[in-house]
Amino acid sequence: MNLEPFCFPIEERPVFVSNTQKPLIDPDDPTTHLPNGYKAILRSDTNEVISIVRDTYKVVKNQDLIHQLLRQLATCGENFKIDPSHSFVDNYRMRLMITFPDLKLRDRESDIALSAFIHNSYDQSEGVRFYFGAIRAICSNGIVFGDLLSKYYSRHTKGFSFEKLADKLADAKEYFPEIQNRIHRLERLPVTEVLYEDISEKISKKLAEQVMQQEEIGRITQWQLHNRLTNHISHKLEPRLQARYQQNVSKVFSL
Repeated sequence: MNLEPFCFPIEERPVFVSNTQKPLIDPDDPTTHLPNGYKAILRSDTNEVISIVRDTYKVVKNQDLIHQLLRQLATCGENFKIDPSHSFVDNYRMRLMITFPDLKLRDRESDIALSAFIHNSYDQSEGVRFYFGAIRAICSNGIVFGDLLSKYYSRHTKGFSFEKLADKLADAKEYFPEIQNRIHRLERLPVTEVLYEDISEKISKKLAEQVMQQEEIGRITQWQLHNRLTNHISHKLEPRLQARYQQNVSKVFSL
């Protein structure tokens, strides 16, 4: 996967008041501040304004984040690949999926390889985020293990670090039996009215109606419904929308 689109150059620039050429922040004087404490983040190669943020906002560049992540992955002792299936980037946000092909769970039909998702933004919509999930081999469904595996989160005002990534990967492997048992349980449990209502309320009523019929309640398993939901999210929704829906599916199915 070509990572160059993720690494476009950005810079912080002073903001000017209309009808004056006096900068409100002097880039050569770190003691000066904007009134109300704001600055601009721009994409350098296109001169596009990405956002206006507080001057306390510490920008984490995608390029720096990816380089640090790859260095840590190279020493974690596991094979990995950068997976384009659930990765995306625009001026405002990025999501990078890393898949570990040798770390596998399994359902009755398919291998399910452990994955990690890394998020970043330049518009304050989110800080650096790292969490575990999986990719189902038979249909490339993206799965999030939000409830069962530990998460890492860093606000930009506090910096970020992946120094303990190997430890978190080791912790994730220890949870494999628990995750595997949960998958087997979902393969046995039928879909109930309560579950269908939870999906409608907590994920999307429209999505619930798109993936199953009311008369299928009690006739299909919860894992079958889970796979229908994750398949629709992975292949029908825009990449920038997938994470929120995947996380909500994780909560509803206790994964």
